[in-house]
Amino acid sequence: MGPYRRVPLVLPASAHVIDWVRLAPAGALPLNESVTVEIDGDRIALFHTEHGYHALAGSCPHMGGPLSEGSVGDGAVTCPLHGWRYDLSTGQRLDRRGQPVPTYPVEVRQGWLCLGLPAQDRS
Repeated sequence: MGPYRRVPLVLPASAHVIDWVRLAPAGALPLNESVTVEIDGDRIALFHTEHGYHALAGSCPHMGGPLSEGSVGDGAVTCPLHGWRYDLSTGQRLDRRGQPVPTYPVEVRQGWLCLGLPAQDRS
């Protein structure tokens, strides 16, 4: 997947500004598959499940395990290195208390798979 480009989107004043990064045509990531994408030096794990698309930080905070290579089931991903489980929608740790991983919005826009990232500082 790539190349990526940021497309600014200004939300209502009560919301945050998000840059939408167009990743690939919506059909490029088959159902029940995952991939790691790198954007501006950040690795992000992207998942396509029966519940839609999900995006999390690409590495487990414990030992840096690649989350896109983990097993997925029941709305969660399990780190392939040490078994830590994270909710795909919220990034919360499920198997015990612990550090969550950041999540990112994912949408299909005009046939493209798009990832929402915090807007870059334009000052």
